[in-house]
Amino acid sequence: MKYYLKLIRPINLTLTVLTQLLFILSASRINHSFSHFDWSNIRFQESITTMFACVFVAAGGYVINDIFDIETDQINRPEKIILSKHISTKSAKIFYAILTSIGIISGFLTGIGMGILCIVLAILLYFYSSDLKGEMLQGNLLISIMAGMVVYVASRGVFNVQNTYFAEYASVAFFITMARELIKDIEDIEGDKAQEYVTYPILKGVQATKILAAIFILLTFLIAVLLMFQSNVSLFKIYISAFIIAPIFYYLYLLYNAKDKGQFRKISNWLKLTMFIGLFSSLFC
Repeated sequence: MKYYLKLIRPINLTLTVLTQLLFILSASRINHSFSHFDWSNIRFQESITTMFACVFVAAGGYVINDIFDIETDQINRPEKIILSKHISTKSAKIFYAILTSIGIISGFLTGIGMGILCIVLAILLYFYSSDLKGEMLQGNLLISIMAGMVVYVASRGVFNVQNTYFAEYASVAFFITMARELIKDIEDIEGDKAQEYVTYPILKGVQATKILAAIFILLTFLIAVLLMFQSNVSLFKIYISAFIIAPIFYYLYLLYNAKDKGQFRKISNWLKLTMFIGLFSSLFC
């Protein structure tokens, strides 16, 4: 059982759930209050089914990705291999089908539009794993768009959006994820070459990829500054400055000097942590 759990990236799925909970609460605050919420504004059933839809479709995506990545992972992450070692490919495919089906059903329980969206996302995740991630930027864009959508679809869980910035935070999630995806492509360049992928670092080089990743990190900085100017809450401005804006300059410094796989992995992990910490600012913006 523990290997099935590892296969679906429980930390990432927990982050997805917390993200949606945060934005549902944020959208139901009363007069920018951190501690007072309008509980009548929350669609509790839709909130739960939306979370289930996102979590299970994403979990299915992780499983199918690992199925297609068996050979690549033997080069890039041999110490983390689960499939063929602890779980058979056949069992993994059944697990993928179950997870994706639960996600799609949860989507339709939320609404027809959400159900169709889950089907589309499941199809895209399949083709991402089989083909798109080996192409220049297409796979990166798909994963980044989905990261932004996790924030945006949380609005399905409330009647009226109040005191929050769904579009701005969705943009932050997109930009940070795009930067992380490019950095991960640099980290995985050896295995991707062996699989004859045509990722951005392979086609354009590591230096050009570092520059493009830096641009997306700077776009995150610009959105953070925009949020600061839109808000009149001092605590929010301090939080954004300390936990998003200031770390960005440090990450750019690390990226400029990064040369080996371990350094790129460190930057990727720091960016993920920053995105998670930054999401909490939505509770008092």
